Amino acid sequence: MQDPDPAPPAPTAPGDPLARFRHIVFVGLMGSGKSTVGHLVASRLGRPVHDSDEEIEARTAHTVREIRDLESTDALHDIEAAHLLGALLGGGPDVVCPAASIADRDECLAALRAEDVAVVWLDVDPAVAAGRFSSGSYRPSYGDDPAVFLAAQRAQRGPRFASVATLVLDAGQHAPEALADAVLAGLARRPS
Repeated sequence: MQDPDPAPPAPTAPGDPLARFRHIVFVGLMGSGKSTVGHLVASRLGRPVHDSDEEIEARTAHTVREIRDLESTDALHDIEAAHLLGALLGGGPDVVCPAASIADRDECLAALRAEDVAVVWLDVDPAVAAGRFSSGSYRPSYGDDPAVFLAAQRAQRGPRFASVATLVLDAGQHAPEALADAVLAGLARRPS
């Protein structure tokens, strides 16, 4: 749900090299490491993190898998889109880890194009993501072979992630700590 009266921006942490970005948003396939890397970056910058799965579960008392099973995929995607849009209405500075489904919503992509939003696409080979994806019981499952499902998702959503990405990193070849380092360095190099 969107907050109709967003809070004023919180002060940035002293020495925050990315203060010009009110929101740092991680996008990518399920299993790309958005939450893990997002939490690391938030911790290093002293920013709060808005993680879609965590906040939706806290608000609804259901995992995203349960919401999908109890309601529908479309209902789940509506909730996930509302989470992102609500987080972007907040004052920041913060780190946002939305669901992959936001790539399917034009209003989400439009919001991600704001000047004070940095979008980090953690791109990952679908086979790598599938190994991570299948180990999470809280995630919805889609068919017998997650790699096939995720390959189709990457083909559909990859160009949409690319259309809003400030920074693209290969999330399948590096440890989360190294990816967090690369995010901080890559965004710091972006022209103001």
